[in-house]
Amino acid sequence: MSKIRSFKQLLDIAQIYTKQFTSFPCNPFLLCTQLQISFKVRSQAVEDFAGTNPLISTPAILYKESGKVPSYIIYFDETSMYWRFYIFHEIAHYVLGHTSDSLQEEQEANLMACLLIAPKNKLPTYLKNAKDLSLFAEIPIAYAEEYWNYLHNKLIKPKMIFNIMISVCILTVILDIVSFALILSN
Repeated sequence: MSKIRSFKQLLDIAQIYTKQFTSFPCNPFLLCTQLQISFKVRSQAVEDFAGTNPLISTPAILYKESGKVPSYIIYFDETSMYWRFYIFHEIAHYVLGHTSDSLQEEQEANLMACLLIAPKNKLPTYLKNAKDLSLFAEIPIAYAEEYWNYLHNKLIKPKMIFNIMISVCILTVILDIVSFALILSN
């Protein structure tokens, strides 16, 4: 398993693909076309998979067709509330070279999808919180919140967690000493 990419690394990769976008939220079909990835809706997926719906448990999939030159198709459920996000999620797997559905790769794809659908440098200033971002860009709220926190450096970093844990331990010891002193004084 490869090391998870940082927010800055994902941002740099996303900017390669989003610099040509002029509208917000970004259009996943333009990027699919640029990357030569076909896209098909649910009914076409059922037809291509001989009556089986590959979108039963997921709103989109990236399918690799084998051949001399492999080609890719994103099948998506156009009735999903966040279909645009999920197409970008599958594009993220493609541009990041993911080969599995590991938790690490899913987390990267979710954040990259946010960066692709709502590029940091193109966010309207009237978006005041993650809920605004979620509603405007049609990003599921959990991913919009994570992205918003990255954008505004509100994520707790490992060093901060360590410092918080040390502080809690020190406070616990102090409280124990005070409690013990009170018990002795009675």
